[in-house]
Amino acid sequence: MKVVKVGLVGLGGMSRAHIRMLGEIPNAKIVAVCDIKEDVLKTTGDELAIEENKRFTDYEDLIKDADVDGVLSITPNDVHAGVIEVCIKYGKPVMAEKPFTVNFEEARKLANLYKENPIPCMVGFSYRYIPAFRQAKKLLEENAIGKVRHVAVRYLQGWGSEEFNTSFSWRFSKKQSGSGALGDLGAHMIDSVRYLIGELKQVSAMTTTFISERPDAASGEMKHVDVDDFTSFQATFDNNIMGLFVTTRNAIGSGNELDVTVYGENGTINICCERPDRIEIKRKDKTETLHVAPEFYRNQLADFIDLVLGEHPKDMPNFYDGYHNQRILDKIIESAEQSKYVNVEETMQ
Repeated sequence: MKVVKVGLVGLGGMSRAHIRMLGEIPNAKIVAVCDIKEDVLKTTGDELAIEENKRFTDYEDLIKDADVDGVLSITPNDVHAGVIEVCIKYGKPVMAEKPFTVNFEEARKLANLYKENPIPCMVGFSYRYIPAFRQAKKLLEENAIGKVRHVAVRYLQGWGSEEFNTSFSWRFSKKQSGSGALGDLGAHMIDSVRYLIGELKQVSAMTTTFISERPDAASGEMKHVDVDDFTSFQATFDNNIMGLFVTTRNAIGSGNELDVTVYGENGTINICCERPDRIEIKRKDKTETLHVAPEFYRNQLADFIDLVLGEHPKDMPNFYDGYHNQRILDKIIESAEQSKYVNVEETMQ
């Protein structure tokens, strides 16, 4: 079994989950790490027993390293495009976190480069790997609730509410994040319905910012928030399917709640990331709870390792899933800014 040697770019909090997942894969090994913070680089490098010459502060140095077979990019949003671009330059497989870029202009530039030099590329739409979501997709493909009529999606978190006294971070900066709850959480909502239902055709959106200033964690100076705290939108899909979407990080009582309800002519399917092993199916006169079958459990990064080895994992979110997701995000922002319905152009490859 060939061991795939992985390099990590970005060693913040989100990297912990990726390190854990890689640790569960027998033929994956972390051989290089990169972060701009040298103390974090030392701590993680020591923890993973990374050689000193494989600890980088410049991600291009890690990406071009011949000992690195594939790259995991786990950085703030404004770094995503740069990492993907350098991976394209060196022909290096990459798993890039979502959202794909901070805006569609960046995504379009990457697409032009990618067409000239395509590389194995996965985008981190992790909810495709929630077992309940995977089995729900099969149920929908089997017509378990008849023709789909409409879908309701909520992605709610509470940590941004006043009660939490959350300090300013890059997630509240448009320059660094592109958008707020929309890009952070809404990107997952969009990918989930594209995975389960199909392509969005038209959107109509509203956004707002509840907390316009937040204190800098170091200085206490109040800094302006220029991204959304709340976004809602309606959408139409192929086959006259309708959709309702709400996302916010200001929902006290919600931890990490991505909830998808699909309404069909013969029943309703409800799934939630906080119940990863259960699916509710509601009929006219009864509600049934399904426990997810073992075949629907899959480590997200196992697909990436297989991708590096030349395989083509089924339903893996790829470069164009990220590209199209970013187009939809930008169309939602356009709709909210102009207070009108906006068509989502078809750009899938």
